Amino acid sequence: MKRLASLLMFVPLAAACGSTVKEAAPTVPAASPGVFLASTAGTSGPVTAYDGINLGRRFELPQGVRAPDGSAHFALLGSELRRYDPLTGRQTKSYDLNGTWSLAAVSATARWVVLSRGTTEVHVLDTKTGETAHQFTLRGVFLVETISSEGDFLFLQQNFVDGRYAVRGYDLAAGTLLQGSLATKGETVLMQGVAAGTVASPDGRWLLTLYVDTKRNAAFVHALNIVDRFPLCIDMPPCPKKCTVAQLRRWALALAPDGRTLFAANPAIGRVAEVHLPTSRVIYQSRFTPNHGATETRTAISPDGSRFVFTNGRAVWSYDTHRGFARTLTTGVEAIADIGVSADSTRLFLARQGAKPVEVGL
Repeated sequence: MKRLASLLMFVPLAAACGSTVKEAAPTVPAASPGVFLASTAGTSGPVTAYDGINLGRRFELPQGVRAPDGSAHFALLGSELRRYDPLTGRQTKSYDLNGTWSLAAVSATARWVVLSRGTTEVHVLDTKTGETAHQFTLRGVFLVETISSEGDFLFLQQNFVDGRYAVRGYDLAAGTLLQGSLATKGETVLMQGVAAGTVASPDGRWLLTLYVDTKRNAAFVHALNIVDRFPLCIDMPPCPKKCTVAQLRRWALALAPDGRTLFAANPAIGRVAEVHLPTSRVIYQSRFTPNHGATETRTAISPDGSRFVFTNGRAVWSYDTHRGFARTLTTGVEAIADIGVSADSTRLFLARQGAKPVEVGL
């Protein structure tokens, strides 16, 4: 009863980016068939695949970007874009690019890949045909956030010299940069923050980015609704005392299998927050004893949605999503590089740099 009462009491939020979201039936992704993908060297390193049964090493993928639905992994090697099957490690296609580009975004179903050069040039590749769908140059300083599943709309972040940014939209079908920000039509709404981690929903509806606002010493989630084309800002629970920027950067995100609930954890301040995305509200928060780890926070969620697991590189916590509390797991591992959950939701995988992963029962 206490858990239910807490869920019904919405925590106030600062929806500075827009309004609330209409309820929609989610697409539930299938569990990975026995493969544990780990990035033990962080986002700048390769992805290693381990067997989900005996944790033996299967293959390694180069640094790149995986499609949100898990169907493909893309990596750039010079002027060649390569597509891999992330479950087998097999290269399935390659695309020759004209010149040197950076891999900026991949659509939910891997149909569209966005490449950028500098802060103004954008190249949209149709991975089905291998042809260039769009190529254009923008005026200003822009970062590509993502592209719609249909490949007809591009979401951009325009950056300004004072450190603020605005969310902009580019209509690819019309070849036009929309006026103003997506938050308020016809106006430019400026926001302040430094990105610290991103998660995308497999159904192509959400791109969720954690930001640290250094001006007001707070963290928030920039929730971009790709289907309805507007952004939301959702404040994370405040620190019990004044936080440092380093502590705020310890927030990390994971999306529930049903696509409706976003989980966020911060071991440095001892908080877990649950965000109900259809109403864009923090609906529940739980506290635990803080622990200052040596690495960034890594997260995983069980395929059945019952456990939200996170680590700071030293300790590991398992958050019961039904009861709403986090407990520390005894692992016997001192340095944890990455984590994952088995397809049957019963085992936790702990990846270590330069060593074989170990498993712990959940």
